[in-house]
Amino acid sequence: PEGDETVQRVTKNTVAPIVISLTNKVIDMAFAMLMLRILGPSDAGQYYLAIVVISWFDIFTNFGLNTLVTREVAKDRERANRYLSNTIALRVGLWGVAVPLLGLFFLLSYLTKPLEPATILAISLFGVALLPSNVAASFTAVFNGYERMEIPASVTTVTTLLKVTLGTIALVIGGGFVGLAAVSIIVNIATMIVLYQLLRSTLFRP
Repeated sequence: PEGDETVQRVTKNTVAPIVISLTNKVIDMAFAMLMLRILGPSDAGQYYLAIVVISWFDIFTNFGLNTLVTREVAKDRERANRYLSNTIALRVGLWGVAVPLLGLFFLLSYLTKPLEPATILAISLFGVALLPSNVAASFTAVFNGYERMEIPASVTTVTTLLKVTLGTIALVIGGGFVGLAAVSIIVNIATMIVLYQLLRSTLFRP
């Protein structure tokens, strides 16, 4: 019986996330095709430039904390709340440091090869979206430490559908890639709230 439970747990934490991830990739690919068709090569290039730039700051604000929380919570679940609180505080601090760094990046780009105003706005909006995204990542790491990977994976599917729906509306009404950046804030906040509520109802109260 114990062996069967282990097999079921391993299956749940590997097969389910893989299937859900593949489903999300298909949805994202379909949306990317629609986005490219509506934006055109120039705006799509600016959008992906904004994505690349903000990914640098995403690496900085994550700082390996996902792996740390997952590993430590898996070893000692009694300290899960402490790790969650401390890493969220650290993420917020790193995000605060990233804000002036982003401003410095804009200054350097202005002095060398100025960015389009719309691109600067999109990067700034993605920067705002980083904060709820990082908090949500802390919640996800705790779920992973508890071997409940299927929960954040399922939430990702819901938020992917939300992103595609709102993103399509933003594109159709002419919001362009700046509208997509604004949508990322809404989606990341929704993801953070849903994960918080699930963490509170299934594991513990943060």
